[in-house]
Amino acid sequence: MTTPPSTDPGPVPGPDTTAPYTFGLRLAAACGLLFLLACLVFTGMITLRDAIEGDGSGGVLIAAGFWSLALGAVAGVAALAVPRRALVTAQYCLGAAGPLLALMD
Repeated sequence: MTTPPSTDPGPVPGPDTTAPYTFGLRLAAACGLLFLLACLVFTGMITLRDAIEGDGSGGVLIAAGFWSLALGAVAGVAALAVPRRALVTAQYCLGAAGPLLALMD
């Protein structure tokens, strides 16, 4: 005798409990954009002080500081879309590098 085929679908998949917790990373990326805004203001203040007290022109490191802030903003938006710890870390590091590079000029 043969047994009839089983209609049991097997174990029913539940919610995915192995997915990483992304809300914290997205919140850190959103706060990082505010941090980048503060660094942009601070870098602008440093640049204006250098223009008044110095020779009136910005150097290469000031331009690199502003580029660092722009790349930090790109990393921050990417971290909001695809939350990864490396993107959030890069966002904060690039943001902090902006004023530091401007100060070195």
